[in-house]
Amino acid sequence: MNAVSIGPFAFDAERFAAIAGMVVFLTAASVLAHRVDDRLGRGSSWTALVGLAAARMGHVLQHAESFASEPWRILAVWQGGFSWSGGAAGVAVMLVLLFLRSRKLGAWAAASVVAGVAATAATLALTYSSAQLPPTTSAFRMLDGAETTVGGNGRPTVVNLWATWCPPCRRELPMMAELAAGTADVDFVFANQGEQTATVADYLRSENLDLPLAVLDPQLLLSSHYSAVGLPATLFLAADGTLIGSHLGEISREVLAEKIEELKSQQGISR
Repeated sequence: MNAVSIGPFAFDAERFAAIAGMVVFLTAASVLAHRVDDRLGRGSSWTALVGLAAARMGHVLQHAESFASEPWRILAVWQGGFSWSGGAAGVAVMLVLLFLRSRKLGAWAAASVVAGVAATAATLALTYSSAQLPPTTSAFRMLDGAETTVGGNGRPTVVNLWATWCPPCRRELPMMAELAAGTADVDFVFANQGEQTATVADYLRSENLDLPLAVLDPQLLLSSHYSAVGLPATLFLAADGTLIGSHLGEISREVLAEKIEELKSQQGISR
């Protein structure tokens, strides 16, 4: 899957590319601040903050109805959910303000932004793969003892790799279970990684969670097959079981809903 692992830290490829671009932008602006104009230091910091805020608000506005019932989740940025176009608009506004203040300042700030964008694109090119993995041929045991395969059953499938010891897994499971229950034409598979039947069953019972299809993967076969470098990981499989998308880390309701609609659209399923 499209992810990057650095020591104990794991990042989704797109998120890692955005971080890399931000670091390059701020570094370039810092160097130019020392050599050209010290105002670039403050200007770049504000540009980064405004860009991030605009990217987040762009996403929130796109899903205003969903956030209206739980407005506190606007601050849950660790779940992901940023608008590239919103971020670009915020950065553009800041560049215009800097340019109006000083053409020289605006030009050098724009150069820093270009460096950051180039770093983001280069990082994506190096870390993002469009290779479509086939489904695993392994059979997995369910909580009731029966066996099943994952993906390739003629319907699009969302596979969530999780574990009871994983805090972000525990946070997103209730939301994913709710969304799974209300989503037609797409199967959901919740594949526990590395734990025994009793551990998984006791946890689901204690949390009163009813997962539509909970399977056990004590040998981490799915994590290995899809190169998942951390948990939780959410995989999006086409009707033939081919991996066509992924998300590493906790996922928000809005991002998951977007991914599901993309999956259904690619499979020619109408809403």
